[in-house]
Formats: sequence, C-alpha cells, structure tokens
Amino acid sequence: MYINLKYLMNLIEKDFYTISDLAKLLKISKVAVFKRVKRGSINGQKMGRDFIIFKKDINLEKLKLEIKH
Repeated sequence: MYINLKYLMNLIEKDFYTISDLAKLLKISKVAVFKRVKRGSINGQKMGRDFIIFKKDINLEKLKLEIKH
C-alpha cells in the first residue's frame, strides 16, 4: 500500500487520526479498525457520524505488533 507524502504531512499536522487514517497506517481495513474501537482496544471518540482517535491515546508501534500476531 502506497501512502503519498502530501497525505502523510497532513496526518503529522493533526492531533488525531480518523478510522480511515489509522487503517492506512496499520495496513488493515477500516472495518477492522472500527471493530477495535467498538471493542475498546483502540480508544476512539465519537464525533458526529465518525470516530477520531487522538494521537496521544494510541501507541502505533505496539498496535502494529498486536496486529501482526
């Protein structure tokens, strides 16, 4: 999966990820991320119809390792 530089720079500027952002970074489906949010293994906040995941509330490296196993 290819993530372009402009998209990546936009992610760096934000304090949060969307379900779609996190799915791209973790290389899993949006549904898989959504299920983890609903289960509570990823701490997400409901914003309107969507969820956001604050960067301070998530450890990407740890989450990547959990997904690989």
